[in-house]
Amino acid sequence: MKHLTRTLSLPLLTLAAALVAQIPALAQTPRYPTVIPCPTVLPPNEIEGKTITCGVFTVPENYAEPNGRQIDLTYAVLHSHSLSPAPDPVMDLRGGPGGSTLESNSLGTRAKIYEPLRQTRDIVVLDQRGTQFSNRLGCAPVGLVTYKLLLNPDSEYAGLLDPLIEQMRSRFPDAPDNQVQAYAFFDLCARILENQGNDLSNYNTPNSAQDVVNLTAALGYDKINLYGISYGTYLAQRIMANHPDRVRSVVLDSTVPMQANKYEAIVRDLEVSFLNLVEDCEAEAACGAAYPNLRDRTVALLNQLDQAPLPLAEPITPLERTTPIEQVTAADFATLIELMNHHPGQIAPYLPLTVQELEQGITTTFAGVITGALFSSTANSPTFESSPEAYRLQARDFEAKAEDILRARATAAETSRPASQWVQQIEAIADTLPEAENTLLMVNLMGVGYQQAPRNRQTLIDFVAEEFEGDNAATLTAAVNAMSEVEVRHIYDVVSALTDSALAIDAEITSGMFRSVDCRELVPFSNPAQTQANYAAMLMPQLGTGRVVAAQQAYEVCSFWPVEAAPASEHAPINSSIPTLVLQGRYDVQTNTEMGIGVMEGLRNGTFVELSSTGHGAIVASQCAKDIGVAFVNDPERTPDTSCTAGLFPNFVMPPAD
Repeated sequence: MKHLTRTLSLPLLTLAAALVAQIPALAQTPRYPTVIPCPTVLPPNEIEGKTITCGVFTVPENYAEPNGRQIDLTYAVLHSHSLSPAPDPVMDLRGGPGGSTLESNSLGTRAKIYEPLRQTRDIVVLDQRGTQFSNRLGCAPVGLVTYKLLLNPDSEYAGLLDPLIEQMRSRFPDAPDNQVQAYAFFDLCARILENQGNDLSNYNTPNSAQDVVNLTAALGYDKINLYGISYGTYLAQRIMANHPDRVRSVVLDSTVPMQANKYEAIVRDLEVSFLNLVEDCEAEAACGAAYPNLRDRTVALLNQLDQAPLPLAEPITPLERTTPIEQVTAADFATLIELMNHHPGQIAPYLPLTVQELEQGITTTFAGVITGALFSSTANSPTFESSPEAYRLQARDFEAKAEDILRARATAAETSRPASQWVQQIEAIADTLPEAENTLLMVNLMGVGYQQAPRNRQTLIDFVAEEFEGDNAATLTAAVNAMSEVEVRHIYDVVSALTDSALAIDAEITSGMFRSVDCRELVPFSNPAQTQANYAAMLMPQLGTGRVVAAQQAYEVCSFWPVEAAPASEHAPINSSIPTLVLQGRYDVQTNTEMGIGVMEGLRNGTFVELSSTGHGAIVASQCAKDIGVAFVNDPERTPDTSCTAGLFPNFVMPPAD
């Protein structure tokens, strides 16, 4: 290995800049879509170049300087199954901000949820600027070196981050040590992203809206149909406001209104969702009779759990969590409500019974629900193996197994590609090094995937020359020289995906993109005092404790993240006559029903549909939502049939007979 001592002897901020590879002079690339091999493993049954085509589109980082710095955006077109598709595609707008549509699992999800719409039209998906395959503003390399070396007391580099930590400690004297360290990490990440040449203020919703319009026009589409989920709804509204002539119809699924004071509202997300469930129970005669006064009883229960948590018979690990719990606290009950967001059909029916049992000191149903044990296939298998439901379950299982086999084959083919094997060689070399050298090598490899440098052969050869010597340098250089142009470009995709495993930073949401949008457009229009006031006024404050902490952290990070607040005009409600369908899950704890209702204020041609037993991202889990969405997009001037929503109310579990 080369240059490690030289790199680590530099002052802190120079060190931070040196942790990424040097930025070569920018190469001007054509400003029109260029077809490229897809950057990730494709969903089963998709054929590259036939059913799906991927490409790169080059745009100005700053639209006010069209001849300035350029960035590449990666997109895909999921081609319609029709031989004569409608001319107006569906434009998918991913949430986050900072989520990737082209990451393998995300692309697979989109292939599934838009399958009905592909019967009539193309689906266009885009990694928005700053996300995984579009000039990614990630913090994973910085996190790796920060938490592995700079904050590792056993590392010879421990203490190098102390100047930034002390700055943050003086700025936020009441913050706990781990939070102060996290703030120093985010500050360091922002500095490095800027050092790479990124102007973080240009990674914003208006620019992303312009990207969408320019891309779809360059692909030959005129009118487009927008389908936004979560932050994607916020982006959709900006496109509606700035480019109304390009939009045929809009679906807003789990909405963030443009006028939302997000960090004042989020403290109530779980409470709103749970109170909706209480209303649903009261509306059903049997549930209302079995669990009277459920709201007030839950308030009393949470206060009781604050004073005296209930011990569990043995430690259990909640769904989607890794840390086991040994007792039931009010915070654990809040976790159960949060989990209902993505498991509403399973968890919601048991919540009234769970409350009643916990009142009596019984934890059986709580443990079965929060771990998912009550929902296992064995626990819920039909009594008669020949029942229609059994056959449906078997068919679903066979389909899932077939998809797993196809995906495994595709993954195996991917890992055998020269690009993947080249990256694997570097990982193998890194595994032979001491921890510090291992970490720095992987950080610099990730830097190649993050920086805005030409994604070409020479950049990789320069990286090898900087990092290796002897046989390793010769072998890696020869391998790069032997690769096709397609494989050379794919190395950058492999490296980009590699960063997802680094301390789980950037795994689903690219941190730098999230902070840049959040700190420009959402945090500035919320007031910390109002956040605290909303929290203090809650009926069940235990359901808001985690969110009020998250809000405080957002306010503090945004006080130093280097972007200016958006103009007030961007915070105005949408005012549009474009046909718009608003889908809202009643058990959504990320964009609660009050947010969904709020967007209707300025939609003169809007239809609001609320779905029980549905959480965040209605289209992902609800066939009813899919059906309504398809009917709307096919004929947006016609009020869709929403009768399927009547069958979504939970089949609440009754108390056992005495």
